[in-house]
Amino acid sequence: MVYFSIHYDLETYINNCTRNLNRVYVKLEKFLCNPTEENIHQMRTSLRRLEATYRSSPRQFIKRNNVKVFAKRGKKLFRINSRIRDIDIILEKLNTEGKMPDQELKYIERSLKHEKQLKLKEARAMALDLKEINVSNVYYRKNINKKFEQKSKKRILKMVNKLKTKIELNIPLVISDDTKILELHGTRKDAKKLRYLIELLLYNRANVSSNKGIEKNSINSVIQNNQQVLVHLEKIQEILGNIHDYDITIDYLNNYHIFSEPHIADVIANIEKIRKTKFDEFVNYITLNNNQHNYKN
Repeated sequence: MVYFSIHYDLETYINNCTRNLNRVYVKLEKFLCNPTEENIHQMRTSLRRLEATYRSSPRQFIKRNNVKVFAKRGKKLFRINSRIRDIDIILEKLNTEGKMPDQELKYIERSLKHEKQLKLKEARAMALDLKEINVSNVYYRKNINKKFEQKSKKRILKMVNKLKTKIELNIPLVISDDTKILELHGTRKDAKKLRYLIELLLYNRANVSSNKGIEKNSINSVIQNNQQVLVHLEKIQEILGNIHDYDITIDYLNNYHIFSEPHIADVIANIEKIRKTKFDEFVNYITLNNNQHNYKN
């Protein structure tokens, strides 16, 4: 049985929040300079971490310091970039695993690449707007008071417990039925959200010796436990992410008008077969890690 001991430390929390905000600006620059697949991925990840930062902070604090506006625009950029990523995934799956006839594949590639260019243009405009909002200094220590500490601690612990409960309730459901596509995707998103919340509470080992609020050995134990849970959540996220990639490809094939041809059913069948192996991998992982990761505050 692996326990996750949450220890809220104000300095650690605000340092990690500041890091998450600053990271968005860094990834924005890279994305604007060169919107490669990797830079799009890094942009999306930084925006997910921004959401954890935004949602865990007191509401009045984020309203006062424009964090809410920044996060909302960031969410719009995330959605645009998610579609761009979906397009790349669909093209990859059809090229490498779909065994699609060349004529149909060329038609699809032309259509999807055109849509991608339009989305990239839209994403660039949104990224430029986001870059103009400066919130990088809001978590400086001078802006933080006792009320902030109490409210942020209460919020983050409540969010962790809620996500942990959702994951524990959904896992038995999704491993028993591979058609629960929405539930599988929801579990993946919850695992990701929980992972990024935990990261907000992670100590930097280099600063352990300077922390006087808790014994060094206790901090090291917290770090070790946190890392175990993060590895577990990241593995769930990775496997379910692979399944989701096949699901969006299958959904695209099922809904696109050109695919009334009989041989398209074979393409879908090929992808569904690979998807099944990924689902079995998920079930096996959960079964082997049957000792549920429990969490205590």
